[in-house]
Amino acid sequence: HATEDQQSMPRLDHENLKKATVYIGEKNYYERQELRELFLAQGLKQVVCHANLDGLRDLIVELPPDLVIISDDFDKDIYQLVKDIRFQKIGDNPFMLISMVVNPNNGAALNRAIEAGVDDIIIKPVSAERIQERLRLVTFHRRPFIATDGYVGPERKGEDPRPVGVRRIPVVNTLLEKVNGREMDKYALKAAVEGSLERVLQAQLDSQSFRLGEVCERLVQAYDSGSITDDVQTDLMTLADVLREASVVAQKLKDGDLSGLCTSLAGNVDQIATRYLNTSENDVDLIRKITTAFKMAMKTPEPDGQPDALQLT
Repeated sequence: HATEDQQSMPRLDHENLKKATVYIGEKNYYERQELRELFLAQGLKQVVCHANLDGLRDLIVELPPDLVIISDDFDKDIYQLVKDIRFQKIGDNPFMLISMVVNPNNGAALNRAIEAGVDDIIIKPVSAERIQERLRLVTFHRRPFIATDGYVGPERKGEDPRPVGVRRIPVVNTLLEKVNGREMDKYALKAAVEGSLERVLQAQLDSQSFRLGEVCERLVQAYDSGSITDDVQTDLMTLADVLREASVVAQKLKDGDLSGLCTSLAGNVDQIATRYLNTSENDVDLIRKITTAFKMAMKTPEPDGQPDALQLT
């Protein structure tokens, strides 16, 4: 049932796959051995299996693979593992290929895997033909990533339209690099990851800027119209959280000024949230200026490193 697109893919052979590394997470011994044999049969030499999540996680931290294969019933925390990899909380390569092997009757696993940020779903039962087909797909036709404040991972065909301004980002694919004969030592990997990571982090900041604008607009409308409900306090707490998340992203981008600005504003907003029913004019004015301050700090810092919009009080 291969499509014309799949039939025209470049070939994978034993020679160009032998330097690639695959980690398999599967708790069932027989299924684990079967998966291992299927990948070895493709020409892969470095196939490492794990029966528990902690062992797999430790190995990813120690030496990032080119591809991780995880079974949908491996562990209840597999989706968090995928998300932690994508958000650079585990390992040195948030862009490693991740495939999940899913039981066709497990629709919930399918949806959760996609939401976590996997590259590919392999439907059971697994066969040599299916492994070969999916390997070619993720090697030569990896989808670009999108990055928001809540999701980092491949764009999905057929999903709802992307939010305004969300960019499609080509990211490093170490499996493709090795198939093409490029040596990927830890220095080459670091350089390749950093190039992709900067674009992803910048896209996250853009998304956070958009969210800040939405929340600030709702808050200003609520205060201007005098309709102060519990939703206002919830929005203020959300605003502080987004600012803290943006501070972390800015820190990763080595933008200390923006990170400091976000941390400071988050503290101010936390204070406003405690007195949301009795805010001052200055409080509401601060909320009005947050989006502008954030955008200016992102794009046009003054020569002394402090953007004009920092004059908030």
